Amino acid sequence: MINSDEKRGLIFNIQKFSIHDGSGMRTLLFMKGCPLSCLWCSNPESQSCKIEVMDVKKNCIKCQKCYDICPKGAIAKEDFRIDRSLCDGCGACTQKCYAGAKKSVGQWYSIPEIMEKIEKDQLIYRNSEGGVTVGGGEPILQADFVSELLKACHSVNIHTAVETCGCGSWDNAKKVFDHADAIFFDLKHMDSSQHKTLTGAENRSILQNAESLAKMDKTIVFRLPLIPSFNDSKKNLEETGAFVASLSGSQSSVKIEILPYHNLGQDKYRWLSKGYSLESLRHPEAEHVEACRTILRNQGCNVI
Repeated sequence: MINSDEKRGLIFNIQKFSIHDGSGMRTLLFMKGCPLSCLWCSNPESQSCKIEVMDVKKNCIKCQKCYDICPKGAIAKEDFRIDRSLCDGCGACTQKCYAGAKKSVGQWYSIPEIMEKIEKDQLIYRNSEGGVTVGGGEPILQADFVSELLKACHSVNIHTAVETCGCGSWDNAKKVFDHADAIFFDLKHMDSSQHKTLTGAENRSILQNAESLAKMDKTIVFRLPLIPSFNDSKKNLEETGAFVASLSGSQSSVKIEILPYHNLGQDKYRWLSKGYSLESLRHPEAEHVEACRTILRNQGCNVI
């Protein structure tokens, strides 16, 4: 085992027995912190680089324990809501809230602590040709920790994959990609100004990192989160397809996958005292999704 006790990573969820984010049965690690703030993000708790407290009001039994213990006075006595301007995420209220109304989001782990959890399922990984997938949030933001974690997985012959928005310096991205067997890379919009409107950041570094990644000998799946009326125009689909097709001449195995919009994370915005601007948006119809796949295929993409 690699001795990496000094490195710690902030993780907000560990999900076992996943079959959707890489080959076989996998453990998913969700890193906390993301440089983007996509309007449709299904994990809004991933965006902040700090530990947060979710306020699940439907679970509140009005026992007042959170109000009594909060050292910052961030809990209102009238309805026990959190004043986000005062809350520092210490988690004191979550330790007293046995009803589950106050929940901490984010925990610091060392690599040995994570590997202890991962290695318990080695037989499952081996029998299903699965492994470990690191997503988030954005793994690139915690590149030193994630790269050492992926090395540790390889040291015990566990397959690794990374899910990334690609936003960050190439030095940090490469540090992570070097130790991943497969990379799932989001392409949210090809127009930089539209990308900034939808995600809070331009896409120049993202496209540059995608081009650099395609030169590596990796299994690469580009992912297009299909958001109706936002990035599903024929023009954007054609430009996305042409871009991905242009990368397929490298030694890498390059594919593209459409991820249809869903609103399964909508409640979490309210629990974090955030607004959700896409409440009226409907899921794309299956016929529309297939038509979008056809446009990508017509650009020469390997669509899965």
